[in-house]
Amino acid sequence: MFNQLKSEFLKLKYSKLFIAVPLLLFAGLILYGSFSLSAGGTQLFVSEGDEETNAAIQGIIGFFAFTFENIDTPKFCEIMQSCLSCNVFLWIVALILTIQFFCYDYSVGTIKLPIAHGISRVKVYFAKVIVIVLYNAICYFLFNVITLCFTCIQIGYTPNITELTQYLGYIGLNFLVMISFILLCINICICLKNTGIIATVMCLFTLGGAVIYTGIWQNFHSHIILKYLVWLNPLYYWMNMGTFRLEYGLVNEIIVYFVFGLLFLLPLSVIFIKKQEFK
Repeated sequence: MFNQLKSEFLKLKYSKLFIAVPLLLFAGLILYGSFSLSAGGTQLFVSEGDEETNAAIQGIIGFFAFTFENIDTPKFCEIMQSCLSCNVFLWIVALILTIQFFCYDYSVGTIKLPIAHGISRVKVYFAKVIVIVLYNAICYFLFNVITLCFTCIQIGYTPNITELTQYLGYIGLNFLVMISFILLCINICICLKNTGIIATVMCLFTLGGAVIYTGIWQNFHSHIILKYLVWLNPLYYWMNMGTFRLEYGLVNEIIVYFVFGLLFLLPLSVIFIKKQEFK
């Protein structure tokens, strides 16, 4: 297994993705930095008001950057909210890395080489998944650390150990969501095989789910079918985490989503791999 992991890592290292993904994240950092130029705060992507509470930030879902009640005395929760706002874009990076890296061997036919040498296709599959998850983890955590440092330097705030631990906990929860999203992408990759179709389906699913959620969220649990579609969508969890709506059981939902990925999506993809025919 170690040799196969090493093989998959070297494939990634010498591929364009190894450079392209950091470049995408660097572009994201430039975009994030541009939001800081707006003294009044910048609203990102989608948001919606909440009838349950009249609080300005706690009563909405969505992604917000550099929105402070008082820029001279910022709260750390407002700083975290700014940093977490870029999760609205990071699923795109995870999607590109997962589709391109996972499907490459299938598209050029080199997936048959290790199997012809007696290596189990399940072992090859797990090696790919581990490399994808680990590289996403490194890029994701570095990106969030850089955004935190930039924001703190920008407004002159020095966080303490407790605040840093809290921030790491939040980005850790968000990454659990990303893992399940990656596993969902891989299942679609195995089923559809065509990278263009896969990318289109996953983009429509992710963005469409977010739009549906903003339309139904105040009566979320009354929608029998749509709520399950939304629960599969990473932006459901990130939009709620973006405004720290933890009092509604969000942490438990994230854990359930992660467990669903490990106990359902992962075994399902293994079944698909075992039954897959290579041409």
